Amino acid sequence: MKYEIKANGSIVNVDFQANGEKLIIQSENDRINFEAIQVQQGVYSVLMNHRSFVVGVCAKGSQRANVNGNPIVLELLDAVHLHLRELGWDTHQEVKEGLISAQIPGLVTKIFFKVGDHVEEGEPLFLIEAMKMENEIKAPISGLIQKISIQEGQTVEKGTNIIDIG
Repeated sequence: MKYEIKANGSIVNVDFQANGEKLIIQSENDRINFEAIQVQQGVYSVLMNHRSFVVGVCAKGSQRANVNGNPIVLELLDAVHLHLRELGWDTHQEVKEGLISAQIPGLVTKIFFKVGDHVEEGEPLFLIEAMKMENEIKAPISGLIQKISIQEGQTVEKGTNIIDIG
């Protein structure tokens, strides 16, 4: 499997191959023999080309790791994201906008804020029920609620503008 790894400003294109219990990582310049054993939740003992490392992996979505106590910011692009980038759709570099649209059709059951309220990034904005499941939609940015285009109890289609944060 081919990946592009960005770590602290450096970019490396690699190909991962399994070889028994080992993982072989081939880059343009190097072949790396890689073994990892999970020591505890989110912490791994890694043997890479006969060198030992302790790697801590931060919570999903944070794009951070810690190698022997040194923080590293990581970005991993898989083959799908690499292909989309080649087509001009750089979906991995998400632009955080304040206009929140319905990603699924459903029923808006609860709105937590009103126009003029200040919200912090990550705070829940509203609940939308779809396929008998309630989904909590969170603020992608911090700011003031500029506009709310729907009401509680309203059914929305995919793509319907719901809240604008500015």
